[in-house]
Amino acid sequence: MNAIALRGPDLQRAVAQFNEQLVIRAEQFKMVLPSHISPDKFQRTLLTAVQSNPDLLNCDRQSLLNSCMKSAQDGLLPDGREAALVKFSTRQKIDGQWVSVALVQYMPMAFGLRKKILQSGEVKDIFATVVYKQEIAAGRFIYEEGSERMLRHKPLLDPDFDPRDEDIVLAYSVATFSDGTKSFEVMRRSEINKVRQVSQTGAVGRTDRQGNAIEPKGPWVEWFGEMAKKTVMRRHSKFLPMSGDILLDVEGDEIAAASRSAVAALDSRPGGQPQAIEDQRDLPPHNAETGELTDSDEGQDEPEPDSDEFEPQPDPQVNDSAADPGTTETGLSKTPGEEKADQIIGEIKAVNTVLDVNSIESRYRADIDAMDDDVATALRQAINVRKAEIKATLDAAKAQEAAE
Repeated sequence: MNAIALRGPDLQRAVAQFNEQLVIRAEQFKMVLPSHISPDKFQRTLLTAVQSNPDLLNCDRQSLLNSCMKSAQDGLLPDGREAALVKFSTRQKIDGQWVSVALVQYMPMAFGLRKKILQSGEVKDIFATVVYKQEIAAGRFIYEEGSERMLRHKPLLDPDFDPRDEDIVLAYSVATFSDGTKSFEVMRRSEINKVRQVSQTGAVGRTDRQGNAIEPKGPWVEWFGEMAKKTVMRRHSKFLPMSGDILLDVEGDEIAAASRSAVAALDSRPGGQPQAIEDQRDLPPHNAETGELTDSDEGQDEPEPDSDEFEPQPDPQVNDSAADPGTTETGLSKTPGEEKADQIIGEIKAVNTVLDVNSIESRYRADIDAMDDDVATALRQAINVRKAEIKATLDAAKAQEAAE
């Protein structure tokens, strides 16, 4: 059935109810928000977000509140520039029937990601760009690995040079630290394409159950270059200091305790009875480079969720995603990344020294890098929680020993 648009008194009541739910969770937000964002400011931003996009209030409410908490944990305002709350639909099995349900997804934007990196104080600049095969053929791009890594790129600025998306062969990101040293990440076209292939709408070669081709669409089709830049910057950011990392170090157990909810998110799905809607995936139009939301013209196709921000959801209409015996209560199977995250969490819970936790984290670094961002973020929070627990146990033991 179609979701009923909220207007007038109905919208006012829905916003008031949502505001009450935010007030109840004010202390939880306060525990995880960075010092420069007050709970009142965060709450006002959330109210503005739902008033600007009332469809969010028609979605599963628990998924909306979970997305608000993720935004708070990241220290980003869901204002459409730093981050956004977006509605998308997915297929779930409810009472034995596959239906489309509306959920809310927290989407950190490239601008917000860059902000977090720069706020760390250790990185003073970061940018990403793409390289075309014509530039490589002309010797205008040089990249070397080894004991002394080197990257040099002289973009081809000929006014007659009009490359296509098909000409993009790689993307790279460069970060400059406060001491002048640089860090960079390079991704080949094949690696970027692997990220695209787990997109809900941008994947190439998908078919429905009847064998009919599903035409790719969305930002991966319209703005491949911008998506390639965002993809490499997001991979690079996983190995760069962020303001969130600094908060964890400074505030220690208080933030770690508040982060425990992220650990549970690895094994959870939005609760409550979801609302069945038409099978559509709505994402507000946005600038793919900055993440800023833009106004759309009536009738214009809007971009849709991409794999970098959304966890792939199985669809019974697609050949490789039919219901399977290992599905969760909602009918959704865990992704390989979630299963690996569960394994890693089990291993870190079994050790009792920070050194052992660091060793496990290092051993699985490549696996963590390949995970969806939501899963990787929750896993890293779980790792920080475990380190904080070990540290607290050691501190308590030392205090007791001193007292004796």
